[in-house]
Amino acid sequence: MAIDNAMTASALLRAQTHVMNVCAQGSDIELIKPATSTAKDEFGTIITSSHLDLKAFPVRFAPFSADVMQKITWVENVDILCYVSKLAVDNMSVTLKQLKKKYSQLRCDNVLYERRYIEYYSAFAGDWLYIVIGGSK
Repeated sequence: MAIDNAMTASALLRAQTHVMNVCAQGSDIELIKPATSTAKDEFGTIITSSHLDLKAFPVRFAPFSADVMQKITWVENVDILCYVSKLAVDNMSVTLKQLKKKYSQLRCDNVLYERRYIEYYSAFAGDWLYIVIGGSK
């Protein structure tokens, strides 16, 4: 079988599912949306902030290996790098554009980071396997 025939939609879904299953065994992280003073819950209480709970594997802390630095050029500017399953984020009906626009902080192991970067990572069969999230203290 030629490689051209192997890159099918089912192969992509299988690869993304494997990544999602591995990430599900990883660390809990939260992407935090800043508070808006006008948003209120059903009881009239002002909503202070909201968050998106994700699982990440691996989670890397600075300094990074030379291999990671070659693959992701902006890692020099971050203290934490989290690899999140793109399929898991897609299943939450959240786009990369929404992640970039709405979420400004990242929490991992009770440490709060300013979210610096969110990008797709690891291209596969016309899509991506991961979303990489970088944060700094």
